[in-house]
Amino acid sequence: MSSTFLNLIKTRRTHYGLSKVSTVPDAKLRSIVEEAVKYTPSPFNMQAGRAIVVTGNRSDSLWEKIVKPGHLKTLGEDEASIKVYTQKISEYAAGYGTILFFEDQAIVNAMSAKIVAFASEFPVWSENATGMLQSNVWTALALEGMGASLQHYTAYSPEVSANVLKEFDLPTTWKCTAMMPFGVPTGEPGNPSRPKTFIPVEERVKVFFE
Repeated sequence: MSSTFLNLIKTRRTHYGLSKVSTVPDAKLRSIVEEAVKYTPSPFNMQAGRAIVVTGNRSDSLWEKIVKPGHLKTLGEDEASIKVYTQKISEYAAGYGTILFFEDQAIVNAMSAKIVAFASEFPVWSENATGMLQSNVWTALALEGMGASLQHYTAYSPEVSANVLKEFDLPTTWKCTAMMPFGVPTGEPGNPSRPKTFIPVEERVKVFFE
């Protein structure tokens, strides 16, 4: 049974080239995200994970009118970087939609105050939980034949982060942890100039059987 699960994980790859096509209806997209949010584990079952799904013009606007101008401001006069990120962000806007992931800091802070002995750990555990949620959604999309990538422009720019909350009328306590543009892939996964490689797994896993 575990081999089936691991084979499913292998289907998840990073796709930058995306089309405005979905292999499943919007209702199915919603169900995928809702199920992942509901069943992804969280520390002490605090359930701080949040997500929103945007498609069509709302997704286009997110990238072209919020992320692009906000991020380009952080690059100053670096024309080379401006050119690169202008193209990158337009590629994300070319997808069918975007899933945004959040952790509600009101809940994280409340748990830190409630269980003082672990106060410093809850922010770390929150990041663990959001990573699991992102992986679960990403893998589920891959199994439906869609590609995606994980982006973090809200981390680079407070302006982008604030405008995302404003655009979707979200609580200010929601911290955006990642943005996932998705759609049917238009090409092979990854970056052709940097083929995916693996260092020896023996360097990453140590086993001590008795």
